[in-house]
Amino acid sequence: MRAAATREARRYLLASHDIDDVVQEALMRAWRRRDSCAGEDQMPWMRQIARNEALRLLDRRRIRAQRELLDDQTLLAGVPDEEAEEEREDLLLRLQVDQVVKRFSIDDQRLLALRYLRDLSQPEVARMLGIPEGTVKVRLHRLRGRLRRELETSR
Repeated sequence: MRAAATREARRYLLASHDIDDVVQEALMRAWRRRDSCAGEDQMPWMRQIARNEALRLLDRRRIRAQRELLDDQTLLAGVPDEEAEEEREDLLLRLQVDQVVKRFSIDDQRLLALRYLRDLSQPEVARMLGIPEGTVKVRLHRLRGRLRRELETSR
């Protein structure tokens, strides 16, 4: 069961310590609810628990990042100069981008995070995701276009 949970967590998370934490939490949840899966195939059940734990971790991080951005925005609110205005605009744009990206699929979010947040090259992203480099290029191009369109319509 641990192997199934680990494989599922790796689909959503990159850092080994995050994967370990998610697997541990998933195993604990499965143990506490072991009676609810009696007689059924346990592997799909275990994978679903691990998937939910990974998504829960990603949600907590996204919420924390939004709070930090809002805190930064609040700090800048009292600074009246031109630089502070640019900072506020940057923060607002980052919040808007985050709102749009969180509506993308988990796979698309992961692709964008690897390329732009972790600053990996397209070949590195392709190797990490186990997909052809051409697929990475096409998906990134389409995602940038979708992001641009959705940001333009939200203004």
